[in-house]
Amino acid sequence: MPLTKHLTQKITKRALENELEKNSESYHLYGAWIAIFADPLFGLTDYLNMPYAWVNIFILRIWVAVATIITLFLWKKYKFSSQILIFVPFFLISLQNSYTFALIKQTDFIGHCLNYVALFIAGGMFILWKWQISIVVILLSAVAKVTFFSLNPQLNIEQSFIDGCLLLILIEILFIILVQTRYSLTIQNIKSKLALVMLNDELAQQNIIIERKNKDITDSIHYAQRIQSAMLLLDEQIKNTLDDNYFILFKPRDVVSGDFYWFAEKEEKIIVIAADCTGHGVPGAFMSMVGDSLLNSIIHDKEIHQPDIILNELHKGIRIALKQEETANRDGMDLSMVVIDKKNKIAQYAGAKNPIIYIQNNQLFEIKGNKMPIGGEQKEEKRVFTVHNIDISQNTMFYLFTDGFQDQFGGEFDKKFMISNLRELFLKIHLEDTNTQQKILDETITNWIAQGKDKQIDDITVIGVKV
Repeated sequence: MPLTKHLTQKITKRALENELEKNSESYHLYGAWIAIFADPLFGLTDYLNMPYAWVNIFILRIWVAVATIITLFLWKKYKFSSQILIFVPFFLISLQNSYTFALIKQTDFIGHCLNYVALFIAGGMFILWKWQISIVVILLSAVAKVTFFSLNPQLNIEQSFIDGCLLLILIEILFIILVQTRYSLTIQNIKSKLALVMLNDELAQQNIIIERKNKDITDSIHYAQRIQSAMLLLDEQIKNTLDDNYFILFKPRDVVSGDFYWFAEKEEKIIVIAADCTGHGVPGAFMSMVGDSLLNSIIHDKEIHQPDIILNELHKGIRIALKQEETANRDGMDLSMVVIDKKNKIAQYAGAKNPIIYIQNNQLFEIKGNKMPIGGEQKEEKRVFTVHNIDISQNTMFYLFTDGFQDQFGGEFDKKFMISNLRELFLKIHLEDTNTQQKILDETITNWIAQGKDKQIDDITVIGVKV
């Protein structure tokens, strides 16, 4: 069912009548005032056409005007329907013209009929009512005409039909059609307006509901952000271990993030993780909380500190937590992880799809992670991640990152930033203090996005650690 039809069916009879009254009131008021002034002025035509009877008719015209004035006064005081306001003068003038049939001569009959025609034409311009009222007025007028006609021996029925009665019948039919057409069009217009008002009201109500739900959702997301922020270690906690020798560039695409970082110090070893969960926003944030919880269990509770074994255990834990053996769930995460042993001057790296970049003596090295994620589909019998040993007996700058930075579209030609440009940027800034490095990286990606057509398309995480 079309929307407008559905809405028009809801319009009440009272509402329709009220709007019809508003629309017709001015027409009927103008019609009443015209009757008050114009009808007595038509006495001039009576004087010219029927000098033998014009006084009687003029007195009647005055009475019609007075009756209309009284009706107008009562209408203003009691505010009844304006249809009554126009009915009174129209019906009285119709009776007045019918009364003229009792006085008129046959030779003046056609001129009087033309006066009658003027009445119906004027009525058709100002009257807004149902066709049934028009029928009632015309029938009562017809009874009056026949009655007064029969009292005038000067009139001949056949000649009168030729002189104007047939014209009057035709004009009366046209009057009914004209008034009904205007009435129907007005009703349709009113229904359309009321339907539009109802539609706007419904839309306003829907907007209120949507805004309320949007606020609830937004509040929930911001609450989730607080939970996720509480999950991520504060700078002060990391600074107690690394001092100012680290930075974290963490730029969620949405309020909450599918990226997360993880840090711990265990047995004089520093564990740093940058992880990218399936999805972003709320789904990614839920996944990050699962990952954080499993890492806490593996590293703190089970006291596992070797990166490849941590990833093996994390993979098993994700598949069990998400019941991936029994369901079609394929969610998981990509991550890079480094365990730094300052005492023994060695670092161990393991990665699930994500690499690690480190720079020593102005030379950049990149170790790629295993080409398989944490969690998700597993076709092999057992998933085993590889550990890589890195000598850190000399100054080393480590970079762990998710794919959000290099995959971001932007720049002059709206292309991806690319890993090659990220490598060059790391090499360019690695000798700067970590705060400056973070600032340069942030400004670079912000400007890159601003030059392109797209907004940030993914969560962005870059971690730098200097040893």
